[in-house]
Amino acid sequence: MKPMARSPQPLSKVIATDAKLAAWQARRAREEALTGLVRRHLPRQLGDRMRASAAGQGQLELVASAGAVAAALRQRLPDLLATLQREGLDCSGIRVRVQVGRTMDVAPKALRNQIDKTAAAPLASLAADLPPGPLKAALARLLRRAG
Repeated sequence: MKPMARSPQPLSKVIATDAKLAAWQARRAREEALTGLVRRHLPRQLGDRMRASAAGQGQLELVASAGAVAAALRQRLPDLLATLQREGLDCSGIRVRVQVGRTMDVAPKALRNQIDKTAAAPLASLAADLPPGPLKAALARLLRRAG
């Protein structure tokens, strides 16, 4: 007898049926909600560079992406704690730690625009017709660099 082919399941259903994955998903959702709540009370420059999680026993943990961000967060802790408690968050303290990520925003190296011979020909004739001056010198440098 030939086994029946199983149809593909949506990822959300796979996560919901596995107990461990469902617990991870629920924890991630709680941390996202908590992070959103904390970010509403911080300047955008700080809020975008931190995430929040419940550390247990009524403690809130803020994880900063850099030491300078952590220092700025620590300065705001008393006001932030009071604000979060007013909003109904059961939190008796906030701890700040630094966790530097390995992913850095490195700008890709800019590629130089290459001038082909068809584009260089009109520039060369223009440079030849120009009187001596800064524009003629700049065009000469551009053509020389273009090869």
